[in-house]
Parts: sequence; C-alpha cells; structure tokens
Amino acid sequence: MQNNKPMQRLFKPESLFWLLVLALCGITNSVFADAPPPFVIHSEPDQARITIYSEYYRDADGNSDIDTISQPSTSNLFQPATRYIERLGICDGKWWVRVALQNELSNRQDYALILKGNPDARVFLPGPNGHYTQASEDQRIPGRNAGYRLHLPTGERQLIYLQLQPQGYLTYGLTLNNINAHLKQQSATTAVYMILTGALLILAIYNLMSGIMRGEQTYFYHCVFILSVLAISLVLAGFLPQSLTENSTVQPHILFSMIMIALFASTGVARSFFDLSEIAPLLHRITLIVKWGALVVIPLTLLLPVGLAAGTSFVLASLAVLLLLILGYISWQRELNDGGLFFLTSVLASGPVMLVCLAYLGVLQTSAELPQWLLASTILEAVTLEVGLRLSHRHQALLHIEQKRSQTVAETVDATRRETLSRIGHDVRTPLSGILGMSEILADTPLTPNQRECVSAIQNAGDNLLRIINDVLEHSQLSTSGKDINHSALDIHDLIMEAIDLFKERAEEKQIELITHVHTNVPSRVIGDAGRLRQIVINLMGALIRHGYPGELVIDVSMEPTGQADRVRFGFTGSAMNEETLERLRDNQRQNKSSHLSLAIAEQLIEVLGGRMGTLQDHRDVHYWFVVSLPAENTSTPNANVDTSLLAGRSLLVVDDSITVTRVLRHHALSWGMRVTACHDPREALASLRTQANINEPYDVVVLDHHMPGIDGMQLAARIHEDPVIMHPTVLVMLTGINNAPTATQARNVGIHRVLSKPVSAPRLRQALAEELGLCHQIATVQPEPQRKLDPGLKLLVAEDHYLSQKVIRGMLGKLGLKADIASNGKEALELASKTRYDLILMDCEMPEMDGFEATRMIREHEQKQDLPAVPIVALTAHILREHKDRSLAAGMNAHLPKPVELNVLRNTLVRFTQSAPPETAQQPSNAAHTTEQTNG
Repeated sequence: MQNNKPMQRLFKPESLFWLLVLALCGITNSVFADAPPPFVIHSEPDQARITIYSEYYRDADGNSDIDTISQPSTSNLFQPATRYIERLGICDGKWWVRVALQNELSNRQDYALILKGNPDARVFLPGPNGHYTQASEDQRIPGRNAGYRLHLPTGERQLIYLQLQPQGYLTYGLTLNNINAHLKQQSATTAVYMILTGALLILAIYNLMSGIMRGEQTYFYHCVFILSVLAISLVLAGFLPQSLTENSTVQPHILFSMIMIALFASTGVARSFFDLSEIAPLLHRITLIVKWGALVVIPLTLLLPVGLAAGTSFVLASLAVLLLLILGYISWQRELNDGGLFFLTSVLASGPVMLVCLAYLGVLQTSAELPQWLLASTILEAVTLEVGLRLSHRHQALLHIEQKRSQTVAETVDATRRETLSRIGHDVRTPLSGILGMSEILADTPLTPNQRECVSAIQNAGDNLLRIINDVLEHSQLSTSGKDINHSALDIHDLIMEAIDLFKERAEEKQIELITHVHTNVPSRVIGDAGRLRQIVINLMGALIRHGYPGELVIDVSMEPTGQADRVRFGFTGSAMNEETLERLRDNQRQNKSSHLSLAIAEQLIEVLGGRMGTLQDHRDVHYWFVVSLPAENTSTPNANVDTSLLAGRSLLVVDDSITVTRVLRHHALSWGMRVTACHDPREALASLRTQANINEPYDVVVLDHHMPGIDGMQLAARIHEDPVIMHPTVLVMLTGINNAPTATQARNVGIHRVLSKPVSAPRLRQALAEELGLCHQIATVQPEPQRKLDPGLKLLVAEDHYLSQKVIRGMLGKLGLKADIASNGKEALELASKTRYDLILMDCEMPEMDGFEATRMIREHEQKQDLPAVPIVALTAHILREHKDRSLAAGMNAHLPKPVELNVLRNTLVRFTQSAPPETAQQPSNAAHTTEQTNG
C-alpha cells in the first residue's frame, strides 16, 4: 500500500489537468512552427506590400504536404524575402511561402490577401482544431491574381502558408488590402490594361491594312510583332482564362511560343526595313539564322521541360535584343535613310524586353509592373516606327519621281545624242566617201612616185578618219543596243587571224611581235556573235598596240578553268605591255580619246555578250583578259582538204629566238603527234641538224624564223643546204613578217619550201606542213571560178544628190566599163524608173524633195500596178547603223551598201544582182560585213 501512494498522487485530478495542458501545448508547438516577424496592422491597410514579411522554401522533390511543412523541424529551411516582389528566376519543383499577420485593431476585420505572379497558388489557413486547411473557393476573390478573404481576429497572430507552382520561372508578391479598396484597384488596373491593349490592337490593324494596301513585308512583320508582344504581356499579367491556368504547363508554353514568334517578327522587320546584305553582311547572315531559328525553336519549347524551355526562350530573346540594338546603332552611325528613327525604335522596344528577360531569369530584381511597361513601350515603338515608315515611303516616292525624271531626261538626251551623231556621221561620211573614192580612182592612173605617196597618205588618213567615225557611231549605239545578239557558227582561228591582219604593219612599225596561241582544248568552231567578238578583239588589239612597247604581244585563247564547258577566255599579255599600259588606256587625262573609246567599246560589247573582263599583274607581266560564253558547234567537222593524221611520228625542229614562239609551236606540234625539238640560236640549230644526221635520225621539217640575231633565216637555210653532213632532204618552212619579206624566188634560191607570214595560225601551219611533206590526201583541187564579166550594156540608175559622190560612182562604174543615168533626188529617180526599165538602181537614202525610202516604195507600187518584175534596188548611203539597214530593207530595197564603197564590193554587188549563177557555183559577196541581202518571195 505504501508503494502505491506515489502513483495515486500522480493520477490525482489536479495532476491529470496539468498533464493535459502540457500535451495540448506540445500539440500546438508541433503545429505552429516558429513564425517570421509578423506584419502588424495598426490601421486600415491600403495596398500594403507584405512580401518582405514572408519567407520561402523550395520543395525540390514536391513530396511535402502542409502537415510536413508546418512542423517545427522545417522552420530553419525557410529564407526571408528581401524585396516587395521576389523574382527567383528559372525554377522547378514546388515552393512554400509563409507569412505572419497580426491585427492590432479593436475589432475583427476581413482583409484581402493578394498574390501576384502565381494565379494558381494554393493558400492554407489555420483551422479551429489547430491544423491547416486549404482555403475554399468561397474565400477566393475573383480577379487575375490569386486573392483570398482573411478573417483576422483582434490581437492574435496568424501564420499563413502558400504553395506555389513555378511556370518555368518563379515570381511572387504579397499584398494586404481592404477588400473594397482591392476591388477598386483591380478595376483601375484592368482598365489600364484594356486601354493599352486597345491601343496596340489599333496599331496592329493599321499595320495589317497598310501591308495589304502597300504590299510591303515590313508592315506584316510589325503587325505580328505587336500581337505577339500583346499576348506576352497579357500572359505575364495573368489575364489568361482560369481554365487554362489550372494546367500549370499551358501558360508557360503559350508564353514561350509567343516569345519565339515575337523574335521572328522583330528580325523580319529589321531585314525588310534595311538591305542588310550591303550595310552589314555578317549581321545579314546572323539575322537570317535568328529569324528562321526562332520558328524552329517553337516545337522544342513544347517538348522540352518547362524550366529548360524558359531558359532557352529568355536567353534567345536577350541575344536578339542585343542584335537589334547593334543593327540600329550601325544604321544610325552610317546615316542610312531613317536610320536614327530605327535606332530609337530599337531602344524603345529592346529596353523593356531586356528588363523582362533579365527579371524572369532572376538576374535583375525590380518591383515594376513589367507587363504594363512592356505594353507602353511597344506602343511608343510602334508609333515611332510608323512615323519612320511614313518618312521612308515619302523619301522613296520622291526618289522614284526624281529617278523617273532623270531617266526621262537621260533617254531624251541619249536619243538626241544618237540622232545628232547619226546626222553628223552621215554628213561627214558623204564628203569622206568622195575623198576616198576619188583617191582610189586617182591611184589607178599613172602617177609619179611622189604623187602616189601623197595619194596613199590621203587614203590612209581617210581610212583612219572613217574608223574613228565608225567607232563613235558604234559607241553611241551601244548605249541602247545589245539585245540583237547573233548566234552563228564561227572559227576562232580565222577570227583571230582576221583581226591580226589589220595590225601587222602597225605592229611591225612599233617592233611588236604578235603571237597567237589557241589552246588545243578550244573547239575550232563555236557558236557566238562573230561580228561583236571580232570587234572586241580588234578594238583591244588596236588600243594595246597604240600604247604598247617593243616586245611581244601574245593573244592567248583557252578554256576558262572554272568547270564551265562553254566559257572561252581571251588573254592579252607579253613584254609589250607593262603596268602603265592599261593605266594610260583608262586615264582620260593622259591618253588620246580614240584609244579610250576603243577600250570602252570593247568592254561594253563584252558586257552585252554576258561576259566579264579583268586584269592580272605579277612581277613581270600584265594580263588583260575577258571571258565570254561560246558553246562548241556540235556539227563541226575537220577540214577534209588535207589529211594531217600522217604528221604523227614526224620530227620537227623549231628555230626561233623567241621563247614564246617556240613554246607555242611546240605545243601545237605535240598535239599533232610530232616529235619536237626547239632551238633559240641558229648555230645551235645547225649543230642539232648535224647531230641528227650523223645518228641517221634526221629532222623531217625545220620551221625557222626570218629575223634572228647573228644568222637570219635565209642564211641558216643556205648553210643547211650547203652542209655536206646534212644529206637528208628536209622541208624548210620560214616564218616572216610583212616588211622585208623575201620573195618566192629568193626563198627558193636558198632552199626554203614555204614562206608563212607571222603570226601563223595552228590550222594554217598544220596544212602547210602536210602539203610540203607530200602527205596530201584527197586534196580538193578547187579551181576558182573564172571572174564573170559585167555586160557593158547594163542599164543602171544612180540616185545621188551629192555632186562628188556622183563623180565617184561614175568613175568606179567607168573602171568597170559601165555607164549609168544620174538622178539628183528621189523624185527624178521615180520618173526615170517609170519610163525606163533598169537592170539595177543604186539609191541614196537621204535626198531633197523625196528621199530614197519613199522613192523605193513608189517604184515598188508602180511595178505592182504595171505587173512588172521587181528591179534590184541597192541602198547606197553613208548610214551604217542597223536601224538604217532594217529601214532600207523594209522600204523594199534588196541590199544595203555603205559608203565609202570599195570597187570590188561594188562589182560583186552588180554581178550578184544582174547575173544569175547556178546554185552550185554561186559565190557569196567578198565583204559580207558591208552588204545585207533581202530574200524576196
């Protein structure tokens, strides 16, 4: 019994009461953990920001519930908030926030606890039994933020927990307010957002309509940018419907997609506003990557985890902002059109966007209402950009008007210039035709040597003047011509040699050796415009020879080494050109106008043919080149007159002091299958001939130059035949210039079989070697057709108003044994043609009273009415432009013969139109460049 007294004392009623109190205290302590410093209410709160009275804790696993979080053991895990709006950056998991409130007013009050930035947050309030329960929907205050009614008793401190669900980023702010005041404030904030939203919608509609009316991409891109920024702002401000915010992944995915669309549209605005490829090529490529990369990232933001998608979106937006700022600064610094306004719009748009990105990344802390800032700045940016676009359109409209005016003036000036030059050319060519014609007639009369020299000087001067006039007229025609490109077969070797033949004498006078090298991979016949290509080569050669120096001028023709099969490269190089040659050609102050004009015509013709030109310089030579498209002729066949296949295996010795000549000849001979040896000294060549004769392997052919130091070609040929060691009959072919060239008798006296003029083309040299070696195979012995004589009884009519031209034509016809009636104008020609049937009429185009075109039309009408055969009418005019040729043919003329006319051209024209030849023997005119036929019927 004694032992039970202590137990009886323990279970006395008083003891049981105190034990119950201690147990309740323990339970209370287990429920209510150590609270943060409370926010004490001394007066009615008005938008009291109480975030700094809260603490937050990250539940990384997301497994904790309110019972676990409210335990005392978790109290030290919470961190105190330090700002009115906490922006914790890119986060995941669940977050818990607790805040302590204490009402010191005299009566119990109802307040509104507002949570900004997390509309789907869950609020836990202390219950009557000491446990926390989630706030009911009845306690929730409708609105874009999470708002709840709180009943705060007087003098008590309440600890409230909030569970936040991050949306890729975490932002929260707590505000305590009077319920009525909160409702009024919420209405005012909503009104502000509605006003800003309405303004942006108006601007978006304006851009859309402007884009439709003007058809410019900038407006469409800007409309998309405005709408995407509007959507971003409304999402950040929490204006999404509650049905979408219930799913925590819908809101961030919408936000990130809108950010990428805004990125796409902003770069689109920049790229369409400026031509970045010219002002900043690197930015051009970067913005192109960013523009289309933004669309590619949109699907990734839907597939990636929310946190990773948020980081990617905000970082890309920040980089795009920096890119736009750099672009705006460059446009402003380089003083581009409206570059300053574009830089201002870049700053207005980039500042708030960068602030939003850094804030939601957690790098920058700010308590500003960022969605409102974003909307307001976008409105300013849109208005500024619209002003810039309006100014840009006005500037472009004025510029377009000015360009049209300048173009009209230029076309008028060009037409006037062409007409004036054509008129001057006609007025100059008419008396020049008389000068050249009379000088040609005078040259055929008995003259003293002094008189013949004077006549030759007159002809040379007249020819030079005629060439200058032709160059001027062709240059005037190039300003608008070039579309009528002829595509016909041409032989490159013949074309080059025709051009060189014009400059052989001039080149020898300046001691310039012309060398041609058409590579073996170049097709012999190609498709192109022979006339224009010939003119290019002639003009370039003429200009380069005029400004060249004693030495070598190499015309090198090869295929363009770029992989394009139809591109042929023409190069001009050699010791005759140096660094100053092209500079003198292009310098208007230092060179004569004719050279500059020749080069200008050549380069314009190259552009007309779709080619390109350029220069190259190395330590020794200067290279001028041009490349044009010349497809090979598929139907081309080798020359059948001479079989050169048997040249293979023959031995050839080339003797020339020029390394370039020996290299070119060796290249061609090797392509024919010959064995080639080159010597640059005549004595060395003679020794080589003896050596080969001693070993019984003599040379079959020796090609030697005429002018060589020490021993010339004639002396070397004589020594070869006089040498008793050299017994094998060797074919000797000598290359020589025009001046001091040996006669055929002199060449035969020293044993030379063939003399060829330098430079010699590869086909011509190959044919000569084959013929001299006796390897002729089925040589077509084509006898030239006997020259047909003109009938002295031909009835001819010459319609010409210029007295000197009449005299020239009469003299030329007299040399041909013909006479002609003369008409001084078109009216007289029509009267004579109506009375007499002529065999041919030479008709000048421009005459008083009635020109040649009208006279020809009237004659053709008379022939049709009288059912008479058409008499051949040939235009005899000083006009050479294509438009005049076309006009003469359209008037009913049969051919176009430009002044000054050559005697053989006149004769061929008379033969062609007054005598009928069999089809197999009909000859083409000797100068096709001067005559254009019209096929009738």
